[in-house]
Amino acid sequence: MFADKRLMCLVVGVVLLGTVQVGLPDDWNNSGGNAGRNGLSSEIGPDDADLRWSGGRPSLIAWQPVTEGGRVFIVRQPKWPYQQPGDSFVVARDLYTGEELWAVEIRYNDGDWITWIAGARDGKVYASRAGNGASVWARMYALDVATGEFAWPAPSEDEISAGAYDGVVFAPDGDLIVASFRNIWRISAEDGHTVWHASRVASVSGNCGAALHADAVYVADAAGGGNVIKRFDLATGAEMYSSPVMSGFTIQNTPMAGPDGSVYLSRTQNNPSVDHFYAFEDTGSEFIEKWHIPAGWSTSSEFGVGPDGSVYMMAPGDELVRLDPDTGEVLDSAGVISGFSKPRMAIDAEGRVFFSNGAFGTGRLYSFNADLTERWSVPVTNINIGGPALGQDGVLVVCGIGTDVRAYQTCRGDLDDDNDTDQSDLGLLLAAFGIDDGGDLDGDDDTDQADLGILLADWGCGVYP
Repeated sequence: MFADKRLMCLVVGVVLLGTVQVGLPDDWNNSGGNAGRNGLSSEIGPDDADLRWSGGRPSLIAWQPVTEGGRVFIVRQPKWPYQQPGDSFVVARDLYTGEELWAVEIRYNDGDWITWIAGARDGKVYASRAGNGASVWARMYALDVATGEFAWPAPSEDEISAGAYDGVVFAPDGDLIVASFRNIWRISAEDGHTVWHASRVASVSGNCGAALHADAVYVADAAGGGNVIKRFDLATGAEMYSSPVMSGFTIQNTPMAGPDGSVYLSRTQNNPSVDHFYAFEDTGSEFIEKWHIPAGWSTSSEFGVGPDGSVYMMAPGDELVRLDPDTGEVLDSAGVISGFSKPRMAIDAEGRVFFSNGAFGTGRLYSFNADLTERWSVPVTNINIGGPALGQDGVLVVCGIGTDVRAYQTCRGDLDDDNDTDQSDLGLLLAAFGIDDGGDLDGDDDTDQADLGILLADWGCGVYP
């Protein structure tokens, strides 16, 4: 009946004992998804627009969701004008069911800005009321992800001026790297003290965040005749060296670091003569330009790198394209993306691209194959910077306005159509193994070891505490 009965018996025994080994889960820790802000995840996102849950607290603006374990954290803003008590809440929800777990209002002080979430890491979620183009200074708070209780004895030692559009990234030990208009801070994840502070000079007071790779902190700063990428030392905050000058003046995008250490920047200001997407190699002693190509104007953007190194960005004419990382050659195009404003991306382990156009009335979430052929899309009104965020088990979260918060997930091993992958699905697959297509999961019209591999990789999907 089976191609290898001993193998099948072993697999069944392992599954029934509950010891199936799967890869380590991946979280969407911060704006851009990871320390490099390159949107790349080890999870596999939804195959289709398979809605896991939706709804929740209302909000006038959509803000960036982040995940930690089985929870998603978002800011919901019910009041206008903001800068008043009760204007915004940090809300924790179960990633798999959408159940609200807790909601906390960060203490409001006169003149504070809207609450924003910096990120979540190692059992803490971080939030502040700083921002508004670095004009509002406030402290950072750490909340326990399970309870919402304050996790530091006091807020951060120093006030910061970064905001939601700058974002925050995490050092390997969990420390926060907070970059703003004129400053960079490394804040201890343990107790909020300032590990180091460095000065910098961005060209515009918003969208001034940093990206990390290995022991380097990268920011985009103003320089004579344009902008440069600066490298700071992650351990000490010392400024090390700068890239060649990129012509232009203002910029409202952050750098992105690829898994191989390449540094990318969409240096745009709505001027086609100087709007270019740049790629640099950081040798450890200097930046060497690899290439640059014309870029479409965008602000508050988070672009992406695929598992094969492909680079995804916006070309002139609002065209989403895939680039060769070595040459900058355009390999594929999704065509013109209607109404794009603040493009943001998440890219899964199979290279599939989840893309938000960041627009308001025409806000939309797209899913593309690696070659940018469209798989599916759904409208998300006023999506702004409300995702996508790809959390563990491939749960994709996106936020709109009103009560529009959604999570999408596909259980690929679900053979009995009950929205999970468990022992009943395994039983159906084994009953059809080597006989017919009753357990076919890979679309080749039979049931074999390839299908078993898919089911085991998906084991536990939809089965939540």
